[in-house]
Amino acid sequence: MRVQGILGAALLACSFTAYAGTAEVSWKDVDSYTDIRPADGLRDRYQKKVMDQLTEHFQGLAAKLPEDQKLEITVTDVDLTGRVEPTFGRSSSNYVRIVREIDFPRMEFDYRLVDKSGDAIKEGQAHVKNMGFNYDSLASRMRRDDLYFEKQMLTQWFEETFVNQPDE
Repeated sequence: MRVQGILGAALLACSFTAYAGTAEVSWKDVDSYTDIRPADGLRDRYQKKVMDQLTEHFQGLAAKLPEDQKLEITVTDVDLTGRVEPTFGRSSSNYVRIVREIDFPRMEFDYRLVDKSGDAIKEGQAHVKNMGFNYDSLASRMRRDDLYFEKQMLTQWFEETFVNQPDE
């Protein structure tokens, strides 16, 4: 009997906070972006990989929204952390992404948060950047994600824009 009461209370508590918002991400004029270039490999394949990973990240963030809300994102520019620069070896030149403090990530996008009827709850243009990233930090050395700093920047934007809002 006691287990049923605890289980019932837990289910009741969870029912008040239903989260499972969605995100719809579109990518506009990708070829004109500031920097979404690979250091090596095929440009189209690399762009698709970056866009897929950032779309997945936006979808993960949107899952924190109430289930009847949808976040619509139209990305208009991306400038990845670092710069692709040539290196010269014995027989040919190759490219490598060099990361310095001045090469921080940036993104621009339009966003709309809509309810289940499609009415806008919040909308705007975002120009996000992470000028304070610390590439030499222990966390960056241990990271396994090529887009770690970009995702960190988007998470911070999401939290500031949708989660940590004062009551109006």
